[in-house]
Amino acid sequence: MAADDKVVIGQTHGTDDPESVLIGYLLGVEALRGGKQVLMWLTKDGVHVATNGYAAAISVPGAPSIGELHAEYIERGGRFYACPVCVKSRGLQDAEWVQGAEVKGAPSLFEFTQGGALTFNY
Repeated sequence: MAADDKVVIGQTHGTDDPESVLIGYLLGVEALRGGKQVLMWLTKDGVHVATNGYAAAISVPGAPSIGELHAEYIERGGRFYACPVCVKSRGLQDAEWVQGAEVKGAPSLFEFTQGGALTFNY
């Protein structure tokens, strides 16, 4: 597998910066459409994105639906790793996670990127 067959999107935002969330999903969905393996590495407020119902409540006026992009991301096999420290500090240990989401730390991220990966941060 070539290094550019894997994509990591670092997402640190939620409702505090809807445009960053939108751009992360636009990039993720496009990479999945192109046959890439895609992982969103969720830290800080970004961990909320992988909880049930959260993404559908975020919008950017005049932009594509984040809820629809989120659904397509999941349907196409996009994955989420939510930082365990960030999950705990936000009291989300018992959260209901969307399909493809796992609470995993840096070692799992490094394992995914073994051999190389394109990375983007929002």
